Amino acid sequence: MTTIEDEKDVGGDVRDASERTNRTTGILSLTSTELQALRRPFPTPGGAAIQATRQHNLSVIRRLLYENGPQSRPELARLSGLSLPTVGALVAELVDAGTVEDLGVIAEARVGKPASRVAIDTAGNVAIVLDLTHDDLFIGATVDLDGAIVDRVEVDIGDAAGDDALAHAVDLASVLIERTTAQVVGIGVASPGLVDENGTVHVADRLQWRDVALAEVLHSSTGVATIVGNDVNLLALGLSRFQTDAGRDAIVVALDNGVGAAVLVGGVPVLGEQFAAGEIAHLTVDRDGDPCRCGRNGCLDVVVGAPHLSRRVAVSGPGVLEPAGRMLGEVLAPIVLMLNINVVVVVGPADLVEGAFAAGVVSGVHSRLRPTIVEGLEIEVGRHDPDLVLRGAAAQVLETQLGMR
Repeated sequence: MTTIEDEKDVGGDVRDASERTNRTTGILSLTSTELQALRRPFPTPGGAAIQATRQHNLSVIRRLLYENGPQSRPELARLSGLSLPTVGALVAELVDAGTVEDLGVIAEARVGKPASRVAIDTAGNVAIVLDLTHDDLFIGATVDLDGAIVDRVEVDIGDAAGDDALAHAVDLASVLIERTTAQVVGIGVASPGLVDENGTVHVADRLQWRDVALAEVLHSSTGVATIVGNDVNLLALGLSRFQTDAGRDAIVVALDNGVGAAVLVGGVPVLGEQFAAGEIAHLTVDRDGDPCRCGRNGCLDVVVGAPHLSRRVAVSGPGVLEPAGRMLGEVLAPIVLMLNINVVVVVGPADLVEGAFAAGVVSGVHSRLRPTIVEGLEIEVGRHDPDLVLRGAAAQVLETQLGMR
């Protein structure tokens, strides 16, 4: 609060302050000149704020071009709400960076002077992506901005784990970078296990990784910004971006290499506070069931995970498929109800999950939910495109590095 003594320091403009102070309210009356003298200058945006605004605006232009195709600068100004001079400067920066290409004037059947168009250079910019989830194989690919895989390399890692597995991942990324002539905007990695938002793999049992700063290691080794995510989260992201309606909430369950799940809200995977959202493999569903590698009995993984389920079918026949599917459905039902999510996708080997198993999943979910919930529920069970994990990793790179979705 401004005191009377403070007012006297203004420079002599405030005189007889005590006489002009209301004795009841304590409010001091000032002239406009006196008020002006007391005003503090408004803070102006610092360098960090200006840089953040610029990066945001660049992201807006990239996303508009990615979602709408070639646009003129006036069209971008109209769509973005930014001024034409600002759009012109942003486009020039993106062209210089090689992210956007100037297509020149495109003739149109419209009255008036045609404007030159710019577009995202989808072929000239790529993401390097790695899938580290297979038992004895690391898969790497180069993916353009349209999500098309333009190069692929597979490395047999045998039983490599720990530092050896890490070295294989670094080598695979380096080889893919060397093989492309396009601008590499980032590296995306699908890793098994618990992965935090900084790209540290806290637990990946098969690779024998504990607190491995995978994103940092790859960035340091290649000089390319790296994003690491859980493999099922990236599979779910791939489904959302390339096969289903983008942005829909969904529960995705993958059974190929055991059991993993992901929850998409607004098209974004939920990680959880311990980065364990969707880790339902070791939920106990049968206390008297088969032993699990985690040390307990009857985990969901040993009931419906593809490796275990395949062995059970070989021993007992296809009659085990419908009950297994029903058990998975009963596990998913309370999750569906708690989150009120209307899309459930279960993927795995076609010979296991299609037919009786799929029918079991649907009946298991329906048996635990009220009809009003079931009416809006979409359940899809079947085989998925095996490249969706790679494409999901690429989508995460594009969204993180280029602001494109």
